[in-house]
Amino acid sequence: MRGQLSIEFIVVVSGLLIILATITMPMYNQARADAERVSKLADAREAANTLANAINTVYAAGVGSRQTVEYWLPKGVVSVSFVDGAENRVDVKIELNLESDNLVQVSTILPSSSYENYVVVSGSILINSVYRVRHHTSLQYDFDIDNEQPRRIVISDEIIESV
Repeated sequence: MRGQLSIEFIVVVSGLLIILATITMPMYNQARADAERVSKLADAREAANTLANAINTVYAAGVGSRQTVEYWLPKGVVSVSFVDGAENRVDVKIELNLESDNLVQVSTILPSSSYENYVVVSGSILINSVYRVRHHTSLQYDFDIDNEQPRRIVISDEIIESV
C-alpha cells in the first residue's frame, strides 16, 4: 500500500513538473529575447547620444576644435550614419539587425544640407556586427579650402575592444 502511494505521488508530481516546464520555458525564452533587444537598443541609444553630444560640442567650439569620445556599440549594428533629419538638423542614425524597433536616431545642432552654411560630416564609424565593441572616436572641426564645402567635421574611429 505504501509503495503504491509513493509511486502515484511521484507520477503526479512528475506530470505537474513537466506541464510547468512546457509552460514556463517559452515564456522565459521570450523574456530573455526581449531583454536582449532592449539592452542592444539602450547601448545604441547611448552611443548615438555620445556621438551627437561630441558633434555638438565640436561644432559649437568652432573651427579647429577637437574632441575624443569612447562608447560601446552593441552586437548586431548594421550601420552608423549621419543623415539629414528632423527640423533641418543632422541626425546620428544607428541601425541594428533586429526584427522590430531596429533604428536609433538622435538629433544634433548641425544644420542639414538644405542650408547654405551647412557643415559636412566626413569619415565613418567602423562596424563589427558579430561582437559588442568599444570605440575610440576623434572628431575635429576642420576647414578645407580645396573642397566645395570647406567646413567639415572629420571623424576618425578605431575599435579598441570587442567582447
